[in-house]
Amino acid sequence: MVARPWQKRRTDIELNKDFLSSLPSEIIEDILVKLPIKEAVRTSVLSSNWKSLWTSMPDLVFNDDRDTTESDLIRRVDKVLQVHQGPILKFEVQVGSDKHVGEEAISRWLLALSKNELKDLCLNFDIYQNCKVPSSLFSYQKLENLEIQGCTISAPQCFRGLKLLRNLILCDCVLVGITFEKFVSSCPLLESLTLIAVVKQGCLVIRAPNLKELVVLDGFTDLLLEAPKLISASISVDYMLYGLRYFIPAYDGCKSKLLRAIGALPNIEELDIDSLCCEYLASGAVPEKLPITFGHLKKISIGLDERRKMVDIALCIFQSTPNLKTLKLTACCLTFPSQNIWEDQRIRTISVLQQLEVVVISGSVMFDKDGASMLAFAKFILSTAPQLEKLVVDRWSFNDLLDSAGFMKKLLSLPWLSSKVVILVDERSNY
Repeated sequence: MVARPWQKRRTDIELNKDFLSSLPSEIIEDILVKLPIKEAVRTSVLSSNWKSLWTSMPDLVFNDDRDTTESDLIRRVDKVLQVHQGPILKFEVQVGSDKHVGEEAISRWLLALSKNELKDLCLNFDIYQNCKVPSSLFSYQKLENLEIQGCTISAPQCFRGLKLLRNLILCDCVLVGITFEKFVSSCPLLESLTLIAVVKQGCLVIRAPNLKELVVLDGFTDLLLEAPKLISASISVDYMLYGLRYFIPAYDGCKSKLLRAIGALPNIEELDIDSLCCEYLASGAVPEKLPITFGHLKKISIGLDERRKMVDIALCIFQSTPNLKTLKLTACCLTFPSQNIWEDQRIRTISVLQQLEVVVISGSVMFDKDGASMLAFAKFILSTAPQLEKLVVDRWSFNDLLDSAGFMKKLLSLPWLSSKVVILVDERSNY
């Protein structure tokens, strides 16, 4: 039987070619980069050409294994850094709650990395271990992305900042020798900032001329935000720290906390403030209207309770948001804003929600058994939003209330200003 040409070519390849060895180097590098370092080292047995390729990987990612001891993990990192050849652009270590990495090991790793132009650095340790990061961290002037969790960070006396840093994540960290305000202001290119349990008390000051994305979950008692290019902001007060103190009085000649916090964000598109943050904003004077217009703001998530002053905060923001498309209201502290608040004449005649399309109501409410307060809010929205398309009530939050036929009948019988609105009961929160 005579072999067909395609069969012969296939046989020749199978007998004479090592597929793995013949792969282009850029493909091999792409494969190795996507593997944890432990698995990348194991690829050395696949092919003669792969034997030492892992030693030149530009990205080193060490993910903690449960069956790996603390000393084994440290030795593994030490060994890889010792034999590595070529540039290292990314270095990441993720350590579990049962292991502690001492300052000596971290200093040794940073020293080994010092000959590289490191761009990405992630030291993610358990928050209860309080690992210590030496001041040599700030010598990496090429850093663009920095993530540190569960560490005490020491700054050098001659702190120069990180001039190329664009993305910063700090979680349960303590800064020594430098204030958070100076840290951020010394990173002029910073575009994305995530801050979790770092300031813990006092005034949180963020001055960042190029910041575009901000996530804050902290225990601040005062907030000063100066970020003219900010596009997305999520600001929450850590409820674990709240209650140990009260929000501090306004100062710097500004009586309004609202103005200090969000009164200078002309490019903001998405704003998320929880109920404790809203309470902070309401602890100062509440202006009728902000001095600027949030012309780009399309989506707001806000947490409220029954207090009128917190509702006034929301209304003040609405007054300055002519192009709002999506509003998510979260009722907190077990009580929805009372029926009388929403029936107030000034609120019923407000005419600033002209572009509103989607409203989502969620939260935790126990003392509005008949749903009168929520119905009053729904009436307010339905009567003031001519472009409204969806009014969504979260089933998980109001399950008992929604199972009441009387409540649903009242909700569906409310007058609608929009001709295309639908009222939905949904379990999804991706609006």
